Amino acid sequence: MKIGWLFIFLIFTYSAFGQADDKGKLKFTGYLETYYAYDFNQPDDQNRPDFLYNFSRHNELSFNLAMLKVAYESDGIRANLALMAGTYAQFNLADEPTWAQFVNEASLGIKLHEKLWLDVGIMPSHIGFESWIGAEGWHLSRSLLAENSPYFLTGARLTYALKDNLDLTLWATNGWQNVQRAERSRGIGIGLGINHRPIEGLEINYANYFGNEGLDPIRLLRFFNNFYTQYQIGAWGLTFGADYGIQEAYFGNPNNWYGLTLSLRREVSDKFFLAGRAEHYSDPRGIILSRGLEVSGLSCNLDYRYNATTLFRLEGRQFISPRGVFSLPGGTFSKGNTAVTASFSLNF
Repeated sequence: MKIGWLFIFLIFTYSAFGQADDKGKLKFTGYLETYYAYDFNQPDDQNRPDFLYNFSRHNELSFNLAMLKVAYESDGIRANLALMAGTYAQFNLADEPTWAQFVNEASLGIKLHEKLWLDVGIMPSHIGFESWIGAEGWHLSRSLLAENSPYFLTGARLTYALKDNLDLTLWATNGWQNVQRAERSRGIGIGLGINHRPIEGLEINYANYFGNEGLDPIRLLRFFNNFYTQYQIGAWGLTFGADYGIQEAYFGNPNNWYGLTLSLRREVSDKFFLAGRAEHYSDPRGIILSRGLEVSGLSCNLDYRYNATTLFRLEGRQFISPRGVFSLPGGTFSKGNTAVTASFSLNF
């Protein structure tokens, strides 16, 4: 009920002030993404593999993300507030307080210098090339790299435009994709991001995170690195991404994990797009993926852009693991998992 009143407040604010402020501007946007996924393993609990946080319900018409956002910007101040619902919020923020599961973004920023901004709040992370807005990506589903690294961070962010084509970002956060820090957790996480666009169509990005993921009195330091490069020329696009992380263990040597993804996209016409992806994720000690997994994946999707705001998508996706980790009916397990997903999204 509180969320409903917040939506009403946002609408009232826009109608009252949205077009009357000469010094600052209010902008309202929204996003709705519905889907149907069929998992051929037919899991008993209707949930897709637990390392997926988007399109995660089997054989069910649902919506992955419904979001309303209001943004304010003036010469030296900017602010964003976005509220959300859907299975993305349900699964990705399952460990957060109930109120936080409805907050997609909430930030306030001030310009400290001509090219330097300080923002504080819940904001998109600097890690990876995919976000919670599915229509902005090349694939219907998110890569294993995106699903298992932070979509958002909570804290303070400094953004500096070193050049027109080079941005630097520095973070101090509440931890690894947390709205609130876990009880007895120590310290603040830090992160660095470098985004370079040397020529038209080419983007090169490096991001890292360093923080303590343990609880007092145990310290478990995590150092995570993400790299990606994306190149688009004409009707073709190519993306390569890699993750590597290392974390202290309770006993013995540090644990590490890594992930790789490669995507190829082709614009067939003004309305149709094809994309394929190959990926691999290895986390044998279960630092990120529960139970410790090694998973490879292939996917292919067809997109139909009805107009500038509306997108229809169809995707087939296959996962393979060296051992039986994918649930089957009756409590048995399979080494493979195949699913077909259709989605319909609208930006407004």
